[in-house]
Amino acid sequence: MATSVSFDRLSHQPAYKVVSEKIRNAIVSGEIQAGDLLPTETDLAEQFGVTRSTVREAIRLLEHGGILGRAGRKRLVVTLPGTEAIGRSVSSAMLMHQVTFEELWQVAMGLEPLAGKLACLSATTEEKQLLADNLARTAQVMNDHDALLEVEIEFHNLVAEATHNNALLLARAPLNQLFYPAWGAIIRALSPGKRILVAHRHVYDAICAGDQDKAEEWMEKHMRDFRRGIEMGNLGFDQPVQG
Repeated sequence: MATSVSFDRLSHQPAYKVVSEKIRNAIVSGEIQAGDLLPTETDLAEQFGVTRSTVREAIRLLEHGGILGRAGRKRLVVTLPGTEAIGRSVSSAMLMHQVTFEELWQVAMGLEPLAGKLACLSATTEEKQLLADNLARTAQVMNDHDALLEVEIEFHNLVAEATHNNALLLARAPLNQLFYPAWGAIIRALSPGKRILVAHRHVYDAICAGDQDKAEEWMEKHMRDFRRGIEMGNLGFDQPVQG
């Protein structure tokens, strides 16, 4: 008696996806380094045994992912994806998955205190000065909502950059696209300039003193303030983020 089990058809990847994945694997494995030029489209088509249009479509995927760029009109060069490009890509996925402010806040509550803590160990003299300059500008724009939002986001980015931790910077990239602009609504609704400045000063002082516990503590307080601000302003903490 024949079995009643049925099997799905085998799926075949389009040729351009196979080509794209093979080039990507060579880049990720280090076989092709950042800054290296790729062969021409014609050479790639010959090597893979496909048409130039197939190679062109594969290249389009890799350019969109930020790991290929153009060196002149015809040559392709391997590039390191920037945090901004990564942020755009991941934030688009988050919007499609209807990620909420609360979910983003939960991630930020892990990353921002960690950033403050790590910055205590690795911030350079120049980076500390940049933070000091940011604090000075913050004190000057307390009543300018747009300018206050700008220096608030800059402060968090400066602390993150002072960690010199690429994994943390890449993980924060989508937060910069979706989460931190939400501070604008809180600033306009509650004018929390003084609380922002106090928190930033404590974090800065802790980084300068190398006090990891204090930096972590004040970053946590700062992020909890953000949550309270969204809740007090009825800004939809449990609602999907809007792009």
